[in-house]
Amino acid sequence: MKKILWMVGVLALLLGGGLYFAEDRTDLLSVFSSKPDIDDVNTAYEVDVEVFPDEKTAKATMKIFTKNDTGKTQDKIYFQVLGNKFHDLDKLTSDAWRDYLGPAPEPGGIGFTKVTLDGAATDYTLEGTMLEIPLENWKVNETLELTMEFDITVPFNEGIFSYTENNIYFANWLPIRAVYEDDGWYMNEFHPIGDSGYYEPADYTVNVTLPKEYQIASTGVETSEPTEYETKKTYEFEAKKVREFAMCVMDQTYQVKKEEVDGMTIRSWYTPDSEEGFDTYHRAAVEAFQHFEKSFGDYPYEEFDVVPGPRTFLGMEYPGMTVVNSDYYQTGEKFFIPTIVHEIAHQWWYAVVGNNPIEAPWLDESLTNYSTLQFLKEYEPGLAVEHADRYADKTEQLPALSRNGYTIASPTTEFQDNELYAALVYGVGPQMYYSLEKEIGIDKMNEALAHYFKHNQFEFATKEDLLASFKKVVGPETEDYFNQWLEGHPVELADVK
Repeated sequence: MKKILWMVGVLALLLGGGLYFAEDRTDLLSVFSSKPDIDDVNTAYEVDVEVFPDEKTAKATMKIFTKNDTGKTQDKIYFQVLGNKFHDLDKLTSDAWRDYLGPAPEPGGIGFTKVTLDGAATDYTLEGTMLEIPLENWKVNETLELTMEFDITVPFNEGIFSYTENNIYFANWLPIRAVYEDDGWYMNEFHPIGDSGYYEPADYTVNVTLPKEYQIASTGVETSEPTEYETKKTYEFEAKKVREFAMCVMDQTYQVKKEEVDGMTIRSWYTPDSEEGFDTYHRAAVEAFQHFEKSFGDYPYEEFDVVPGPRTFLGMEYPGMTVVNSDYYQTGEKFFIPTIVHEIAHQWWYAVVGNNPIEAPWLDESLTNYSTLQFLKEYEPGLAVEHADRYADKTEQLPALSRNGYTIASPTTEFQDNELYAALVYGVGPQMYYSLEKEIGIDKMNEALAHYFKHNQFEFATKEDLLASFKKVVGPETEDYFNQWLEGHPVELADVK
């Protein structure tokens, strides 16, 4: 999860009450497959959630099938519950947190009411943003079945787990299995700068029940028409090999336009007072998908939703979905096109080719901003010049920006403010790619990036993976080129040959 320049977001979670199923429908978990196929992923999530828009709450149960692919017998498993960072807002007092939360945040969150392991109630410990479940001798390649029952209170803040008068945004709202690295489970924390969503691809089946007058955009695709009851309806979604499942619940003021693009569907949501801006951004989204597929490789999902979001940030990406600032939809100004395109480029550099966004945010954000610039040069040359000039200007300021040892490659945990983080990762980082393009040409550049995309799909890529592609396609000297830039020393490729 990866924020564009000025963007700030927030997640938050509270403790809550008991499990609830709609009175006019059956328990939908009973119709889920008892043992889904998880050959291509290590985890499958089956979620049944009912959203109560008036109360800004939801009640859910989630069945989890997860396989031990760690290579070692385990005595515990961890799940990320990132939003619980915001259960106690009084603890978030730094300048970065105040910027992140906004002037009038309200807490919200998840309250677990029951956790079962292979059908029996089990103990669990929730500390900060990590849920620990003890195990007995979880053998390699053995699959566990867990069930979590929990309540959700949607917080109010300036981020994307929040709500407005017309919609509710659910992002990072589900407990998700932690990543197991060479030295053990990655104990993730939620950070006020950058993005903290470090997730492996997984399969999701999600049933969402809403009042009839509401509609929904989400990761994945609907598997059938909504099932309607007297006052409610239930949507059924499926999402294969995605890193997270996000959704937006909207009232009837929102409309949607669908367009088929090379075998996938783009769904652009808008309100009647923003139709002019909608046309501008919808067309940019269509063109961006076509450009990136031609440049880097085929988009693997069937659908993509563009949803107007809160007015306090520019945009945020999720698999098969992005949320963008709704204010710009009412203007139709072309200067907002880069935001739409940036979030779409993240479908290649984050959704498909993943990385650790805490330890190496440049791997997706810098490359995504460069990809955006590449598209703009063809689609909106005037905007491309503005962005290229800004990246060049930030690079000229690098000696000042690199104070106290900060570089493009610094982890998000080392930055004290969003301004410096954005200048280096979103400004100098893309210039590293653009300078190389000017030396080797765009065709060679895209050949290397297509190689990187092809060989790292649905994995966590590292700097070494990126360098391997450029060394193979362009030459071994690119290793020194990238390392020099990442260490704070901009060079030309000719200087390191």
